[in-house]
Amino acid sequence: MKQSKPKALWKVIFTDLLVGALALGLVVFFQIGLPYLQGKIRSADLQAARAAAQTAPPAESVAPAAPTPSALPETPAAEIPAVQPTEEALSTPEPTPEPTPEPTPDTRTEWQIRFADQFTDEVVITDHSYTSPEVAIHVDTREYGEGEEKSVYHVADIYVASLDNFRTYTAYGQMEPWVTQDPMEIDADAHAILAISGDFFCYQSFGFLVRNGQIYRDDQTYCDLCVLYESGELACYRREDYLVEDILSRGVVQAWNFGPSLLDENGLLEEDYMERLSKDEKASIAIAMPNPRSAVGYYEPGHYVFVVVDGRQDGYSRGMTIPELASVFRDLGCKVAYNLDGGGSALMTFLHERYSSQSNLADRELGDMLIVTETGWEDKR
Repeated sequence: MKQSKPKALWKVIFTDLLVGALALGLVVFFQIGLPYLQGKIRSADLQAARAAAQTAPPAESVAPAAPTPSALPETPAAEIPAVQPTEEALSTPEPTPEPTPEPTPDTRTEWQIRFADQFTDEVVITDHSYTSPEVAIHVDTREYGEGEEKSVYHVADIYVASLDNFRTYTAYGQMEPWVTQDPMEIDADAHAILAISGDFFCYQSFGFLVRNGQIYRDDQTYCDLCVLYESGELACYRREDYLVEDILSRGVVQAWNFGPSLLDENGLLEEDYMERLSKDEKASIAIAMPNPRSAVGYYEPGHYVFVVVDGRQDGYSRGMTIPELASVFRDLGCKVAYNLDGGGSALMTFLHERYSSQSNLADRELGDMLIVTETGWEDKR
């Protein structure tokens, strides 16, 4: 068998050195050379990009995208500066003024304004009163004298919004002589809230006669005259103290013929009833004797009073003389008062019921009645 010869020592050493140098070269290349070459390449690319940017037209600026919440650095709350409010922010803005509403027009009459405390917004009815926006009535019963001389009388205090509420109603709505009607039928036909017997005009063939603004006769009357003017004033005249033309020139709504006038120009008692009527024995007896009475009084325009005296009823009420009736109106404080048809005709109705008692329970028909009313009041009861 042939034996191999051992390699020369120097070959072994040379081979080891060569392998070691190669390994060391690779390490140096990857650790130093390769990064150096990569840096050179990036530097060249960056220079090329800058050169291209200098020669290219400027591009539109694009706002950088807002960083997402995760990309924002967290800042402690204490390090965030407080925003100080400006002076404008601290000042309170002036409120926008509300538009001023147009004032509601006041459609009330002069009397509704003057007597506002007497009227009510709605109809209010009791056994002895009636109030509404147009009418205010308070009725009560009183006594005059004592014992066998006692008289019972009824007083209706009245406020009205206008003379449309204070009227005269004639039997069956007619102006014919000798025509009469049951007083409760007149009350119903007239839609009266309150009514009293009038001047029995249907038995008068002459005189100064006006009803609800309509002139029917303009003769000088034979007795004291009572006139209600358009102004609301109530005035009384002796037959020798007036001219029809003068009264007509002032605007007349009612002219009643009966009398006498109960008070003088100062609201005091007349002194000469008997003297003035001494030549008329029948009239003098009617004035001097106690009888049932019906009368109207006046305070001021829009404020009136009706008085009815019960009489000829033994043990209940004897009636009144004219001076006694006049004293009632004086004590009421009236400026003017006028006697109307009395006796068996004297009657007051209220809310479609008899409020007074006709003498001897008489059921006498009447020619006319003074009434207080307003449209549609019965539907509001």
